[in-house]
Amino acid sequence: MIKKLLLFTTTVLIVAFSPVNATNKTDSLSISGTDSQYRFKAKELILPGALVAVGATSLFLNPMEKLDESVHEGMVNMRGNHHRIGLDEYLRFVPTATEYILHFSGVKSNYDIKDRLLVTATSYAAMFVLTQGLKHSINKMRPDGSDNHSFPSGHVATAFLGAENLRISYGNWWGLAGYTIATGTAFLRLYNNRHWIGDVIGAAGIGILSSRIGYWLLPWEKKILGLDKGKHDTSFIAMPTYDSYHNAPGLAMAIQF
Repeated sequence: MIKKLLLFTTTVLIVAFSPVNATNKTDSLSISGTDSQYRFKAKELILPGALVAVGATSLFLNPMEKLDESVHEGMVNMRGNHHRIGLDEYLRFVPTATEYILHFSGVKSNYDIKDRLLVTATSYAAMFVLTQGLKHSINKMRPDGSDNHSFPSGHVATAFLGAENLRISYGNWWGLAGYTIATGTAFLRLYNNRHWIGDVIGAAGIGILSSRIGYWLLPWEKKILGLDKGKHDTSFIAMPTYDSYHNAPGLAMAIQF
């Protein structure tokens, strides 16, 4: 079971940092002063689309259902009588937080802060719509039986969204760190008996896809908001939040251009 998880993680990292997804001067996400860098390219759907497809097969294909059960059994045996580790509630936000900590620490980014703020807001909105829409339409039972909103994992989607944004903004080395944290979040969701393996695989794809949706929509958002016509001052406020109903922390952001 552990070997299967390692193989999956290695495959995701290889594809995520392959030339197809790398940032360079000719790619749609290359460093550039024009909005043409954000244009949609079909090849950017390969990785997230494959992950979502693989995760979705756990809903109806017997081999993936067996993999769900196999990984779940392995996690139960690994956990034994130990209590769940609540670090996943916070770890999911680390890649996104790192992106802005680097900015305020003076580390040079590939993109303007205003663009990244808009991308982050749009990415989170897309991720929320996708994950909540699927959760409430598929109604897959969690392994711990607490509710039927298992597929896909919102925690994992959040972590992989942040990891992909971090990679695009600060390059592959920082992206590797982000993806490592995102993978750790996925592991903890399995370890804590909150998700099946298909849930976290599909969620990883949704997170990456949401990040790219944020970049694809950026030129239209800037045009609508009038941000494509010269310089504008930007104010940014971030505040921690806490959802007592779900017993989960969060982050609220306000942006003024």
